[in-house]
Amino acid sequence: MIDIRALERWYQAHHRDLPFRQTKDPYHIWVSEIMLQQTQVETVLPFFERFIKTYPDIKTLAEADAESLQRHVEGLGYYRRFRLMQEAAKIILVDHDGVFPDDHDKVLALPGIGRYTAGAIMSIAFGKPYSAVDGNVIRVLSRVLLDEQDMRNSANVKRLDAINQTFIEKADPAIYTQALMELGALVCRPRQPRCDICPLQKNCLAYQAGRQETLPYLSKKEPQTVHACITLVLTHPKGYVLRKRSEELLKGMYEWPQFEAESIHTVLDHLEQLDIQIEIVGEPRRYRHVFTHRIWEMTVYQARLISGMHPEWQVIDADEFNDIPMAVAHRKIKK
Repeated sequence: MIDIRALERWYQAHHRDLPFRQTKDPYHIWVSEIMLQQTQVETVLPFFERFIKTYPDIKTLAEADAESLQRHVEGLGYYRRFRLMQEAAKIILVDHDGVFPDDHDKVLALPGIGRYTAGAIMSIAFGKPYSAVDGNVIRVLSRVLLDEQDMRNSANVKRLDAINQTFIEKADPAIYTQALMELGALVCRPRQPRCDICPLQKNCLAYQAGRQETLPYLSKKEPQTVHACITLVLTHPKGYVLRKRSEELLKGMYEWPQFEAESIHTVLDHLEQLDIQIEIVGEPRRYRHVFTHRIWEMTVYQARLISGMHPEWQVIDADEFNDIPMAVAHRKIKK
């Protein structure tokens, strides 16, 4: 069991003063929860403040230019979450008169909102007892309960979520949800947990068994796939030649022309078949960019477009280059 009152008292005394904790506005809490997915708080803070300033409400977000929106979140990664967020804002604008719904099922039906995000919004913004189980909460609960099951298995996470639901129903939902998250971030850390200052120490079965650093149990991830790429920093008399991605990964972001190949000669032969001629300038440089499930090993060539144009390429004026959304993997090449 969790000592709910001890947890809540600890939170009231020790939580960080974060901007999205100074409001009950469900829009602000929604934005923060989307940004915090797979992203550290320290990274999110400047993005959150700029985002709210630029898109202060659901209507502004729904009506935003898609490219400008992507430029505002460039550097946070996982860009699909923001495309889905804008889709959800448009639905709220039409179906809910621009007011964020306070019904769990309606929130869960919005694009990009799963059980965790719905639970976080319902509990923090509306004070309703809905469980919100993220990585921090899984770590805390698995240790307190000495749950040794594989937490990469969704069935085990769902079971933990059901247990957490019984706890939040006995608590102040807003404080309880944030307290578990904060405890996982500051005290019940993945490595070297601060058990000496933990308010749940007396009830923590993992601590009593000396097992706290072995939990939660997570089976090995599938290995990342490595993709060898030839990347062209391609110039044109009117600017830079770029491609807007249509693939789900980094969809809508601009990139330098890139080909999955190990040799520049393979790329030159391919372009020649399309009646495109380029001139390579200087020696190649190598860059590596790591995504969650894949790695790009990029061999980068500076080049000039001599003739022809690929149907997926666009010429972007040098003055506009910094205003377009671009994959960080490729933005850093320009720098």
